[in-house]
Amino acid sequence: MYLSRIALNTRRKNTMTALASPEILHAAVEGSFPPDESAERRSLWRIDRMDTALYLLVFSGGKPDFTHIIEQFGWPENGQKWESKSYDPLIEHIETGQRWHFRLRANPVHSVKRQSGNRGKIYAHVTVRQQEQWLSDRAESHGFNLQKDSFRVVQREVRQFRRKDNKITLSMATFEGILTVTDNSLFLNALTCGIGRAKAYGCGLLTIAALPS
Repeated sequence: MYLSRIALNTRRKNTMTALASPEILHAAVEGSFPPDESAERRSLWRIDRMDTALYLLVFSGGKPDFTHIIEQFGWPENGQKWESKSYDPLIEHIETGQRWHFRLRANPVHSVKRQSGNRGKIYAHVTVRQQEQWLSDRAESHGFNLQKDSFRVVQREVRQFRRKDNKITLSMATFEGILTVTDNSLFLNALTCGIGRAKAYGCGLLTIAALPS
């Protein structure tokens, strides 16, 4: 398993176009791996903003080649490289009871059943309270616990773009805070498979880091 990070050049038109249409970035991420590997395990990704810098973060089963992403969205003329680190040492030491700092970009939604009994319609949670409750409600099933004041929504945005003939509206929330592992197996699945919907559009990637000593 690998966690990779690529700095994005927001002064380039290509980059801004891709940020406005997650399908473009999804295709770019998928193109970073051989076809057989891409089909076997979907990679998770998200956009991270750190102060004034913008990064593409990718979690993958195999080691990626992001040359084409740098050529399209980075600083190729400056010999830019990307960072890729093995995630296995961290994953192998996950244990129940551990506390971690976490970051998650997700698509908090809920389904409302139709009177006809057919499949419910999906609606986005639009308030901070709703979005925080959405994550709290899913914590146990993903192998971790959240205290009421241990996390918060640090960024919210709505993207609208077209997919073929359909208009897609995507509501996203970025969560940060401290979690406690309650089920090792479920938590590992959350780390490797993501949380929630819209994973192809940059949602679902949960990352963790050690708490300051």
